[in-house]
Amino acid sequence: MKQRPPTSSPTPLSLDPTCRDGRAIAYDQCSNQMDLYTAAVDRAKAEGKAVLVIIGAEWCGWCRAFDAHLKGATGRYDHVTKKRRGDVSRDALELVSYTAQNFVVVHIEDDYAPGADEVVAAASAQAHFHEKYPTILALSPEGKFAAKLDHPYVKIQISGPGAYQGYDRSLVLKELKRLHKAALPA
Repeated sequence: MKQRPPTSSPTPLSLDPTCRDGRAIAYDQCSNQMDLYTAAVDRAKAEGKAVLVIIGAEWCGWCRAFDAHLKGATGRYDHVTKKRRGDVSRDALELVSYTAQNFVVVHIEDDYAPGADEVVAAASAQAHFHEKYPTILALSPEGKFAAKLDHPYVKIQISGPGAYQGYDRSLVLKELKRLHKAALPA
């Protein structure tokens, strides 16, 4: 029997189908982002988890790839064919499970929606956000900055024939463990 990963229910929990023609997949492009941040922090406090803030935009390919990895996607987000890489479903499951067990994930849209700058300020993360997408931050359950994901360390980018844009799951998991430890020190 296939093992099902726990779900992390990222914030926003749902997207308004009337917002910008309903094309959004991960980012709420119409709501005030402070409301999403506040809901995520409230949930993190109640569940004793860290907050994983992904600041980006719906059009951002790296943002979509990171979101897909956190949700367990395989296939087009894998850098080599299944025949050459083997089965990555175990690695994908481990990443999804770790994220769900340890973080409340919130997508903060910084292109169209209001409030992203206020979120960065409320999290005391101004020194760590330079409007490059995605910016991935770990916050304490109280919503304060703890650490920033080292994006160049975890990404894989190949140009030319066989172009690829995605992430190394094992490095993402290693980084998430580092972020979690910073956000919830023992």
